[in-house]
Amino acid sequence: MIRRSLALALLALAVLLTAASPAAAQADQRCFPETGFCISGSIRAYWEHNGGLPVFGFPISEQRVEAVEERTLPVQWFERDRLELQADGLVTAGRLGARVLELQWRPWLPGGEAPSASPACHFFPATGYNVCGQFLRYWEGNGGLERFGYPLSAPLEEVLEGRPYRVQYFERRRLEEHPAAQGGAPEVLLGLLGRAVRTELSPASQWPYPQCLDQWLSGPMRRAVAQVPAPEVLGCPILYAPTDMPASIQHLERGELIWFDPPRSEGTIPGGTLPRTILAYGEPAGTPYPSFAGRFSDDWVAGHDLERAAGAPPTGLYAPVRGFGKVWAAHPDLAAALGWAREPEPQTRRADYQILEGGLLVRLYTAGTPDVVYVFGSSGTPSQVRKVTP
Repeated sequence: MIRRSLALALLALAVLLTAASPAAAQADQRCFPETGFCISGSIRAYWEHNGGLPVFGFPISEQRVEAVEERTLPVQWFERDRLELQADGLVTAGRLGARVLELQWRPWLPGGEAPSASPACHFFPATGYNVCGQFLRYWEGNGGLERFGYPLSAPLEEVLEGRPYRVQYFERRRLEEHPAAQGGAPEVLLGLLGRAVRTELSPASQWPYPQCLDQWLSGPMRRAVAQVPAPEVLGCPILYAPTDMPASIQHLERGELIWFDPPRSEGTIPGGTLPRTILAYGEPAGTPYPSFAGRFSDDWVAGHDLERAAGAPPTGLYAPVRGFGKVWAAHPDLAAALGWAREPEPQTRRADYQILEGGLLVRLYTAGTPDVVYVFGSSGTPSQVRKVTP
C-alpha cells in the first residue's frame, strides 16, 4: 500500500509539473531579437556558464531533435557551435571542425608532423599534429580536449569573409588568429562553424531527392550522376560549387592525378577556403570499377621541393612532377597503386566542383577534348566511384 501511495503521489507531481511546464519554460527563456531565437534549460545554462556570446554566438535555430552521428538527441545551433543535450543530461559541443572539413570534401588525414622540441608546442600523437603558441595557450586556457578536441590540421592560411587569416582546425572548433585593434598582438577567436554547417553548407535546395538534382545540377554534371548505379546515395547538392578553376591532370599507368586551385574571393567558400587540391583516381587492374585513392593538399613550393619525383621509371614512362610528384613520393602505397606517369608533363584543364551530401563531382574540360566528370561517393563503394564522359 505504501508503494502504491508513493507511486500515485509521484504521478500526481509529474502531472502538476507537466501542466506548469509551458509557463515555466517561457519564464526560463532568454531570447535574442538579433536572430529571433531563444535559449532555455540546460542549453541556456551551458551557454551562459561557458562564455556566452563571444564563445558560442547568437542562436540560429530553435532547440529540436536531430540525428547527430548515428544518434538522435536534442540540439540547438549557434553561430559558432552546436550544443547537444546527451541522454545523461550533460550538454556537449558538436564536432563541427571535423564536419566542416567533411562537407568541403577535405576530411582530416593523420598528420605526419614530428613532435616539436619547442616548449611553446604540444604534440598530439592521436592525430599527428602540433599545437603551438597562441593556439596552444587558447586551447589550454579555454577547455582543452573537452571543449576543442584533438587538432585535425596544422596551422594554415584561409580566406574568411574576403581576408586571409591563420587558422587551425580541431575536432569541435576552428581557432583563428585575428589582428588586434590599435596594432596590438593578434588575438585568437573562434570560427563561425555553426553558421557554416547549419546554413552555408547545408543542402542547396528545399526540394527532396531527386528533385534537388534537377534544380541544382545540369549539363555534364547531371548526366554523370544519372550514370551511377545508386545515385540516391550521393544525396542532394551542397551550397558550394566553384566553377572555371585552373586545373591539370597527369595520367598514370593505373589511374590519374588531378589538380585544381579553388577560388579565394569573398563569399565563394562557406566556412573557410580550400587549398590547392590533388585528387588521386585509381583504376586497379582486374576490378570492374575504379576506386578513389585519396585527396591531398598541394603544398609543393618551387625552388624548395623537387621538380620531379626521384626514381628511375621504366622506358616510356615518367616520374610525376611538382605537386603530383611530391604527393606520389610521400605516399608509397599510392605510388604502387597508380604506377608511373604516362606523359612527361600534366595536361592543362579547367575544372568545376560540386559537393553533394554523400559525394563529390569534379568536371574537367578544355576546348577540343570531351568533358570528363569524376564521381566520388563518400561511402567508398566501387559503384559510386567512376569516371564518366557525359
